[in-house]
This record gives sequence, C-alpha cells and structure tokens, in this order.
Amino acid sequence: MPRPSLVSPPRRRTRPKLLVAAAAIPIAVGVLTPLPAVAAPMSDLLRLMGAPNASSLDGPIWSATATGFASAPTAELPHGTTGGAGGDTVVARDAASLAAYAASEEPLIILVSGDIVVGDGDMITVGDDKTIAGAASGGAIVDGGLFVDNAENVVIRNLTFRDSYIPGDWDGKFDDNDNDGIRIDTSDHVWIDHNEFARVGDGQLDVRKDSTAITVSWNYFHDHNKTLGVGWTEQALTTITLHHNRFSNVHQRNASLDNVAYGHVYNNWLSGVSSYGINARGQASVLVESSVFEQARNPLIADGGRVHQRDNIFRDVWGTEPAESGPTFEASEFYAYTADPADEVVGLLTAHAGTTKTPRVERIARHVTVAQDGTGDFASIHAAVGAASRSPHPVEIVVEPGVYREVVSIWKGADRLTIRGATGNAGDVVVTYDKPDIDWANTPTVSVYAENLELRDLTIENSYDGSAGESVAYALRNSADRTELRNVVIIGDVDEGDPR
Repeated sequence: MPRPSLVSPPRRRTRPKLLVAAAAIPIAVGVLTPLPAVAAPMSDLLRLMGAPNASSLDGPIWSATATGFASAPTAELPHGTTGGAGGDTVVARDAASLAAYAASEEPLIILVSGDIVVGDGDMITVGDDKTIAGAASGGAIVDGGLFVDNAENVVIRNLTFRDSYIPGDWDGKFDDNDNDGIRIDTSDHVWIDHNEFARVGDGQLDVRKDSTAITVSWNYFHDHNKTLGVGWTEQALTTITLHHNRFSNVHQRNASLDNVAYGHVYNNWLSGVSSYGINARGQASVLVESSVFEQARNPLIADGGRVHQRDNIFRDVWGTEPAESGPTFEASEFYAYTADPADEVVGLLTAHAGTTKTPRVERIARHVTVAQDGTGDFASIHAAVGAASRSPHPVEIVVEPGVYREVVSIWKGADRLTIRGATGNAGDVVVTYDKPDIDWANTPTVSVYAENLELRDLTIENSYDGSAGESVAYALRNSADRTELRNVVIIGDVDEGDPR
C-alpha cells in the first residue's frame, strides 16, 4: 500500500458555528502571560495542567509535543499539531466564555477551570489553532461536549467529559440525543490526550468524515456503550494513532475503525468488553501491537478490513478468534515511537491514563442507588456495576423503579456484589434488552462473571421478537460460581456458560 499524503484534506474555511450561545465576554478576560512561540510548543502547558514528570520506554507520559499521526509535519504545520501555542493563555470558567474563546479566530491556549456545565448535551464548536486543557486544579465538561468541525491544529488535554447520558437511552438513539464527548468532523491535526470519558449520551469520542492526522493518547474511557467510533465516510483517507488508552466496562467501538487509510493501535488496555473490542471495518488497514485484552468478548475482529497484530496479550477472552490478516503497514515509516512491553501496559495505564485528577483507586460507596430521575448516584445499572467492579470493597446497588433498557455485565472484580430492586417487588425494576444470540455483536441482557453475586427483587428480560425467525435470546448468562437469585423474574433464555 502506498504511503498516504499528509496534506490536509479539502475543507471549508469558514468560522465555526457556535452551538452554545456565547455571552458578550471580552476576549481579554482571564489573559495570563503568553506562552513562548513554536520553538517550545507546549512545554509551559504541562506546568499549567499540573502534569507529573514521568516517562515510559515510549517517551514522556505527558509529552510537550504531539505524538503519532498528529505529529506529522506539513507545509502549513511544520511542527505538526501545536494547537494554540504562540497565542495568549486564557481561563474559561463557564460555558459562555469557553464557547467564545473556542470560536475566536486567533490562536489561544484555553485553560478550563472547574466544572463547566454546558447543559442538554450541547456541543461547543472549536476553531483552528486552539488548545483546550484542564487546569492543574481540575477541569471538566459536564452534560456537553466539544465539536471540532472543519478545523485544523487542535489540542484537547486533561479534561473530564461526563454525564450527558439520557436515562433510558443506553443506545443513544433518542431524537434529542446526539450527546458526544468529543466529535471531530472533516478536520486535521487533532491531538486528544489524557482525558477521561464517562457516562456520555452517545459516542464518547467520534472521529468522522475524512478527518486525518489524529492521535488519541493516554485517555480513560469507561462505563459506556459506544466508546470510540471512526469513519462515517466512503473514502479511506483517515490516518489515526490510538496509543496508551484504557477502556473499562465498555460495550462496542473500542475502537471501531471504518475505512481508515492507516490505523495504528498500540499499548492500549481493554478490560471488560461485552460486545466487541477493536474492529477493522470496510477498507481499513490497521496495525495493533503490544496491547492487553482481558475479560473481552470478540477482542479483535476484522469486519471487512485488514488487521495485523503482534506482541499482544489476550487473557480471559472469548467469542471470535483474534483477527490476523497479514502485514498491513509499518507506523515507523511515518513517525517515531517505541511500543512499551505489553506486560507493562496495565501498570502504566492504571497509574497514568486519564487526567491529573483521575482517581487511581475507584471511589464508590458501599451502598449506592440507581435512578432514572436524577436522584440516584447513577442513572444506569451498567455504570454502577462498572464502578463496583473496580472498587476495592463489596458494593450494594439499590435500583429504583423503572425500565432499564441496557446491557449489564458483572465483571470479575465485582465479587460479593448485590443488585436489588428498591421496593421488593420484582415487577417494579425491569432490566431489558432485545438482541438474539446470532452473531458477534449481540449479547445477553445480563451476563455474570463475578462470584458470590446476589440479584434480588427485579425482572431480567430479553424482549427480542422471534417472529422473524427462531433464535436463542438470552436474558441471563451465568458464567460464575455462587450466583444467588432471590425473587427474580426471568423472561427469555438462560445460559449457564463456562466460568471465565
């Protein structure tokens, strides 16, 4: 396969539309000392983010310059992706100021201080030559996201994207739910680094419509259905690097790489995958190396695309055999990198994936509630169980009345977990999904892999309509020892799988 051109794809050069109304805030508000120009592109930003000084074999864990395909130089960007380097540094503390800064025409380094609540899952549009980063004190985008639309040279780092989830819409299909964490459309030279994504409405990160020179590094994706999708195009133009990312308690698109010209995936950790892990789709050409797949169904598949894998660790995985299509390309022909040994990946990502404020030990109470009206600790059972599986202590999850349409996988690590309906009436809490067991993409409504689990006072249902053809439709799959069901109604098939 010929080496791709790293020239930016044709794009409209128009000022991005604001999806969030910006108040009339002078752009000078919050201006700090400007950073030095391109000679030292982002070194001062590390201090402003409170980034630790740590390294792996691959280099600095908090790099001062872009890595992967985002580092590729062009005539317009001889230093690769630099974001707002050389521009002023400003501070955003609310959605209006962030939207105004992000849409401005000049280069800017925008520090996000505290939780910025956008609301209704709306997205703030980001223009050219911007760095948006969480401050050392912490920065989060809550109930909203960032939209990189027909833009060039954007860096997004050290931010938490959380809680745009719409209760009851686990699939992200409601008409009012296009709530992505970050969406990148027809853009080039974008670096997404050291962010955390949790409980987002639709896609946690979508890279779409012929975006190129993209790097996604050292992020933490967890407790979600559609994690990281790449594609939405008939062309194979996208170049993307995914390295040192952690995926925990996720379902599909981890990542889905559709029609990517070159997709380099290395040193990622997928733990707790209920549908499929990495998928090379369409015309995709993918290299996967030195990554860890554990407690993962269909960990590495090729749905039309080609994938070459080497030096990966597969443990406690099932479903389809990890795909191997033969050699695809060598990433070292495009940029310098050194893959860390696969047996060091879990330790590295436990310590360093996510933001400077990401907890390294999950903080969850011993007793939590799930409610769809916003009164609980979580809005989905799936998210509560994910947190419990990473907790150092047993957890009781009490579920308030409602119909919860979602897939729930109770991973090893959630041993001695209790999930019970709040009222004691099994009919008041219904956990339901509607997929038959006919291909790699379909799963039971509830799957149990943890030992000493108690399910009580609820209904577990697979509502698949078999009139179109006979097929097994599992409501419950149990692959663990000492699972106790008390006052549980099961509607659908039950599978006593092999312990994993």
